This record gives sequence, structure tokens and C-alpha cells, in this order.
Amino acid sequence: MPPPAELAAVPWPVLVIDPDGAALASEPAAGVLGFSPRSVEQLEQRIDVLSSAGEPLSGDAWPWRRAARGESFQEDERWRDRITGAQSAVRVRARTLDGSTLVEFEPSSERAEAHVHQKLAALNEALFTPASDREPLSLRDVLLRLVELACEVVDARYGALGVLDRDGRKLKDFIFTGVDEETARAIGHLPAGGGLLGAVIREGRPIRVARIADDARSEGFPPGHPPMTSFVGVPLRVGAQGFGNFYLTDKRSGDAFTETDEHLLEKFSVQAALTVAYARQLEDEERHLLQAVVEHAPYGLAYFPADHETEPFGNPAARRMLGAIRRADDPDATFELKYPDGRPMPLDALPVARALREGVVINLETVIERRDGKTFHGEISAAPVHSRNGARLGVVVVYQDISARKELERVREEFAAIVAHDLRTPLQSVLLQLDVLLRQATGGASTVSVATLQSMKKNGSRLERLTRDLLDASGIDAHRLVLDRHRVNAVEIVDALVTEIQGTLETHPVSVEVVGEPPMIDADRLRIEQVLTNLLENSNKYAAEGTPIRIAIAAKDRGVMISVEDQGPGIAREELPHLFDRYFQTRKARGARRGLGLGLYIARGLVEAHGGRITVESEPGRGSVFRIGLPAAGS
Repeated sequence: MPPPAELAAVPWPVLVIDPDGAALASEPAAGVLGFSPRSVEQLEQRIDVLSSAGEPLSGDAWPWRRAARGESFQEDERWRDRITGAQSAVRVRARTLDGSTLVEFEPSSERAEAHVHQKLAALNEALFTPASDREPLSLRDVLLRLVELACEVVDARYGALGVLDRDGRKLKDFIFTGVDEETARAIGHLPAGGGLLGAVIREGRPIRVARIADDARSEGFPPGHPPMTSFVGVPLRVGAQGFGNFYLTDKRSGDAFTETDEHLLEKFSVQAALTVAYARQLEDEERHLLQAVVEHAPYGLAYFPADHETEPFGNPAARRMLGAIRRADDPDATFELKYPDGRPMPLDALPVARALREGVVINLETVIERRDGKTFHGEISAAPVHSRNGARLGVVVVYQDISARKELERVREEFAAIVAHDLRTPLQSVLLQLDVLLRQATGGASTVSVATLQSMKKNGSRLERLTRDLLDASGIDAHRLVLDRHRVNAVEIVDALVTEIQGTLETHPVSVEVVGEPPMIDADRLRIEQVLTNLLENSNKYAAEGTPIRIAIAAKDRGVMISVEDQGPGIAREELPHLFDRYFQTRKARGARRGLGLGLYIARGLVEAHGGRITVESEPGRGSVFRIGLPAAGS
């Protein structure tokens, strides 16, 4: 055995046990153990040896006994002091040397600290020298990495960094690790900063608790939250300002956090503060650039925080447009949103309220009426802003003045209506005169041939159809369609229509299939016939000669579903999304120069005016299926 003076100079933890059982510990070893054993008997009376997983090892498996048997090994263990209850995770190396047993051990906390220090240095390096082939690290990315490293320092299962607001009194963000995304979504909200979290905020000092449930400051956990036992919280200060707090729970070993863990976390928070400071500086530079872009954006941009106590703000374009950026229920609000028809928009229907409530992007046209008397048409898009854990932080809103566009649309619609009306009147007169001439003409007795008169009537009817389509499209655009609704039977409408127009569908046999007992519908019979006629005529135009057209009527989704299926050439996939657009024609229709491309646009407008929906399924070479869904009467 080396003399005590020689062993005292060893700068790492080491135990030497001679063949007679006398023991000698270096000063670092005594510090880890909490005492300096004089014999192996004294050591074994005070120390329990556990596996790295926390399972007690038998006496024969203790490292000094194994080394005395001639084994040489290195492994991770846990040593527990029976008097104080303190545990130390250690990496043990044991062997025999000159007849004595040599046990060297290194606390895992020191190894973890050194490992974390290396990772923190790498994180700082990535911030200083961002690689050109990857996205730059955001402040949130940096904070999440710091939480993960804090967990490594004290071997915690769960970790979070609660970011404080400017006053340092409330949490404005919560970056976490250890909780899966599904659980986070189930919890769904930003912590309010109560309980032990709030205690760390208020007291501004480390707090360590062995059992969270037993602490008087604890307020429990929300539904869906994973159970947690031990807790340690440490403030993170950037300069003199409190940036946030590290919150760690549940050591993986199942033990409570120790005073050593608390000191390690404090030490880490000091190092992490430098990383946060630099990351904030980089983000501030990016924010200034973004702010310059937002300030000069041609559209109004505003942000409404979910926290009603926090003031909204916006760019100059928004302030010029709205007068001031205020909430709708603010007594000093400078504007009011109305529906396009002039009706006031209730608070719960406002785009900001809906985006917060529904969690989706809200797009709508409104009338913006300012208190100073200015009124204009606006297009508004409101999108919810979420935190990493799914909490809704607020809503970003884009305002666009579309008054010029609405005026252009009004002039266009007025022009179309005037042209259609002025064309329709003389056309009706010509058609009436032609009817008289045709009734008087017999064989070759007329000075005007019957074929000529029939051609004139056919062309006149086509012009009348075009003007009617223009009028219908104009009415749909202006939301001025008037429906003459009555309680009607969809099956009777289809049967009567097929009987009436079967002769005009050339060689295409039409079959009608009724599934179950479709309910009555509240509809304008003539308008429904107009939609079905359009679909049947399209099938007749484009389907191969002699192929059948199938109509199916069934009850579906508390309403009626009418399907029109043909065996035509089908529609290209890229054309399907535009099929119901105004003036759109498929490539085949454009080649044949048929119509204005208003038929399906009008069909959709008429179906939607009934509260229904029209869709299409089609593949090239496999025909098309148009489906009309209409609500049942009284629904």
C-alpha cells in the first residue's frame, strides 16, 4: 500500500485496500464518499453498491471484492450512503496492484458536466460560424438545445425553459423536452406560471423539491399531463435581466435531485446565459431586417396577441388603412368590420376571434367602416400563431384595400347585365316573328325556305341561351340570385326532366336509379332542372356515340345526392380544379369552340345558392361523375 502522503497527492478519487483489509482513500475519494474509510469492513458497513439501473448488487459483486479475486474491469455503478441516503453515479475501474486492490472511480456528474460543456461549446461554435448548407439556428432552436443539455447535466427525464415576459412576471413561451408531441397537444396550453413554476419566478432563486405533490406551493398538473415526482428549478439570467427559468423533473434513476444537482444546474445556467445572449443578438439583427420589410410592406399587417391585456400592433400601412390598431371591443376602436351587404359583423364572427377559436386561417371580404366616415372594401386574412407545444399565442392579420377591384367588378357586372338585357329584348322579338313565319310556311309555298327559318331560330335560341347565361353569371357574382323555393321531390324532378329531354340526347340512353327513399328538398324546381340539363347536355356532347348516361338518386348526409355519370373521354387531372371556374373550358371544349365556359360556373352557383355542393370525379378515358348534394327540406 502506498504511504498516506503519496496517496494524498493523487488528484482523482481512488481507494487502496491491502490484503489485510486496511483501506486508504485519496482526498477526492473521501469527498465523493462523504467519509474516509480506514478498512474495507468500515466501507462495506456504510456503502451499498447498486447497478447503473439502481438494482442492489450482492456482496460478492462489489468491485473491491471482484478485484481481490483477480478480475480487472470498468463499469458504471451507483454507490449509496446508508447514513445520509445520498447516491453517487460513478464509473468504476478496479484491479490488483502489487498485492493490493486498487479501486478508481469517477463521479458520472463530472463526466456529464464535461460532456455537456463540450456540447455547449459546439453549440456556440455553430452560432458564431453558421454552415452555408443548413438553416441558421433560431433562438428557439438554441433554447431547446439548452433544455436538452440541462437534462443531461442532472440526468433528468423531463426539462423545460419557461421564457419570461419583459416584466419578468409571466411566462410568454415554454420550450420543453421529454414530453411527446401527442401529449403536448392534449395539454394544449401555455403554463400559467403558477405552483412551483411561479415560485421560481417570484423568488428568483433555485428551488429543489423531493416530492412535488407534498409541497404546499404545488398546484398539481392539468389533465393529460404525465406524472412527475421530484423537481429542481433554477433562474436563467442574461445580464441583470431574468430571461427565464430552467424547470427539471424526475431523475432517470428515480432518486430525488441532490444539492450537487442544484449547484451543477446553477453553474450550467451561467454558461447557458452567454449562449442565449449571443443568440438573442443574432435574432435581434434578423428581427430588425424583418421589421424593415414589414414596415415597408404595401399591405396592412397587424398582430393581435391572445392575451387580451397585451396591446396589438401593426405596420404603417395598417395604421393608414384602419386609423389605429385596436381590438374590436376597445371603446377607442377607430373602425368597424361589416359584411359585404352592410350588416354589422358580431364580435365572435370577426376574423381575429375566429382564427383564435378555430385555429385555422380565415379569409373573407368585408366592408371596413372607419369612425371618421371613410368606408372601403377590404380583403382580410387572419392566421393563428402557435407556440411549439401548440398553444395559440395570437393572430397575424393581413389587410388589403380592394375597393378599386370591387369597383371594377361592379362595372364589369353592370356592363354584362346591360349587354345581356339589351340583346335579349330584340332576340325575343325576332324569335317570336320567326315562330309566326314558320307556322305560316308550308313546303315550298313560302318565299323564305323552312330550312333558313329553322336555322335562324336555332341561332336565335343559341344567342338567347348565351344572354341568359350572362345574366345568371352576373347574378351569381353579385349574390343577387332569387330562388322560387318549394318543397319538391328530387326523384319526380329527374324523371320528368329525362322524359322531356331524352329525345334531344341523340343516341345516349339515360337510366335513372333510386337508392332507398331520398327525402324531400326545399328547392327552385326550374333552377335544379337547369343544372341537371347542363350536366346531361355536356355528357351528350362529349361522350362517345351510343354510350349510356346513368343518373342515381340517394339519401346522403341528411339530404339528397344526385349523380350524373357518363362514359365520355374524361377530364385531365390538371383541369379538374378549374372546371367550375368562370369562363373555363377544357382542352377538348376549346378545340370544338363550344359555349362561353359559363355552364358549370352557373351550375355551381345555383347549387350553392340552395345550400348544396357540386363535385366531380374524372379520369382520362374513364368518363366523369358529377355529384350534386342538396340539403333535405327543413334541415
